[in-house]
Amino acid sequence: MDKQRILKEAQKIAAKFSFWMVSGNISHLFGYVYETPGGKYELEIKFDDDFPYVPPDLVHHKEIKELLGDFQLESVNNWTINSSVVGIIIELKSKIQQALPKPEKEEPLPLIPTSDVSDVDEAPEQNKAESLQERDGEEVITAEMETKIEEETAKEEYLTPDLDVYPPDFEYEKFLTPSEIEEDTSHKKEPHEDSLVTEPSELDEISSQETTELTQPELFADHEQTSVALNTEIGLIQQEYAYDQLSQQKGDLNIYLTITLTKTFIIQINFNDYPEKPSIIVPEDAHNLVGDVYQTLDVLKNWNPEKHPHIVDILRELEKKLYFIKDIEQESKKILGEYQCDVDSDNVTKLQVHLVTYGFKEYLLDVNLDSFPKPPAIKLSSQLQQIIMTPLTELKSYKNWVDGESEPVEVIRELAWLVDKNSRITFEIELLKEHYKKIEYNSSTSTLIVNMKGKMKTQDLTFEFQIDLPIDYPMKVPSIKIINEFELEMHEKIKNDLQSSFKNFFDDWSPFSYLVDLFNAISKKIFEISVVSCVICHKIDCPTCSLKIAGPEQETCHIDCPYCERSYHKHCWEQTIKSFGKCGFCLKVPPLDLMPN
Repeated sequence: MDKQRILKEAQKIAAKFSFWMVSGNISHLFGYVYETPGGKYELEIKFDDDFPYVPPDLVHHKEIKELLGDFQLESVNNWTINSSVVGIIIELKSKIQQALPKPEKEEPLPLIPTSDVSDVDEAPEQNKAESLQERDGEEVITAEMETKIEEETAKEEYLTPDLDVYPPDFEYEKFLTPSEIEEDTSHKKEPHEDSLVTEPSELDEISSQETTELTQPELFADHEQTSVALNTEIGLIQQEYAYDQLSQQKGDLNIYLTITLTKTFIIQINFNDYPEKPSIIVPEDAHNLVGDVYQTLDVLKNWNPEKHPHIVDILRELEKKLYFIKDIEQESKKILGEYQCDVDSDNVTKLQVHLVTYGFKEYLLDVNLDSFPKPPAIKLSSQLQQIIMTPLTELKSYKNWVDGESEPVEVIRELAWLVDKNSRITFEIELLKEHYKKIEYNSSTSTLIVNMKGKMKTQDLTFEFQIDLPIDYPMKVPSIKIINEFELEMHEKIKNDLQSSFKNFFDDWSPFSYLVDLFNAISKKIFEISVVSCVICHKIDCPTCSLKIAGPEQETCHIDCPYCERSYHKHCWEQTIKSFGKCGFCLKVPPLDLMPN
């Protein structure tokens, strides 16, 4: 939409017809095409986004529809980018005039002899020209005249018309058309020739002439120049912003800066002393965002009346500074979509984020987005600082921040993740301490050391485990190893058996698995290794006599190989020697006293 072109068209229309803006919108005009004592012929003009490549939409009101019925306008059908909207209205006015009933002709007055008209003033040349364009009381617009009007219109330097808002129905009679104003002026009474008027002396005439020549221009020049300047500034504002006039003074306005669907700032501005620096009052929430406009806006800070800066430039710069609220609103919505937040009603850039973690503990995070597109300003409580254990500047989201691409919600996610992770680790360590006494955690290396005593035949051993937690724990699997060394070969075998058991546990790992579950599995494995079982049947109870392999001597079925010290059920040993004649592991022949009968 070419707003400059629309303003120019509106100026042409307002110069010839009575038209107003609807609700302060320059692209929607309402007015009267023609008026008679019997009624007014109303028209609405709507400029769409494709103007001037297509003609404006015309909404004919009831009177025009009833008078003309279904009709077409040549100026609309033959519209080009160089056509003028005022030509459409002139053609429509002509059709209305032609369709109106002709007034009855009056009987012509008898001709007055030439000798009797000496006292009658001759008609001015202008009236003669007008009479040539009137037939039976009807105004006829010829193609030549329309072309002339267009040429004159193109040459004229139009002032911005005072297009007030759409007048309500009950006030229509208050508005006069330009034709009515002209008629009013033309019918003013001139002084009667017979009235007593003192003839001015020659000296008075000269004095009066000098006064007229000198005083009158000085009296009106400044006023006209000021009026033109104000109208021009208002016209420029009309093209881009909606406004209300606050007083009878033209330059006292409330201007609406709509930044988002939900946020509009009302800026009060008075520029009646233009081109002097205007007076501007911004609402408190806008002041919180941009500060003192006289210091933060370059147009106001560098204002020079001699260069005639435009008021609309102030609004543009202010709007640009406030427009980032749209981005702030979008970024806030992203955070609100993932986290529970409290929004500061006095400052749209401030949020208080609720972080709920393990044990249903809640932490509050104060976030300020006024520095966007740079990283947000975040205030951490001392408790949160202890949990996160990482300076804000060391966060990955801060280090990798790219202005215009990175989002504040990414920082919140990383902080929330650290709170979750470290709270989870703290929670897990507390669970482990309920079962195991010696536990150490190094937060800088995310390393956990757990000592566990063996049982039964491994009761002389202490197993020392090291658990390394990954950065993405618990999403990723931790690693575990036995870090102490054992002297005996048998103990080393136990160590290897434990290592193999870890793999089985980690194969089933999920974010819902806990370290306490891992150590319960380790404890169970140690118990299985520590409990004596038969190396042949791998059972504690003998399959032949049902006695246990370990226990009081009279209640056991037990024998050890004298060479490798492997434990057998006595019945399993005898069966092995009978079958192979030697130990099934060390492959040595036992002494005679251990040979079966």
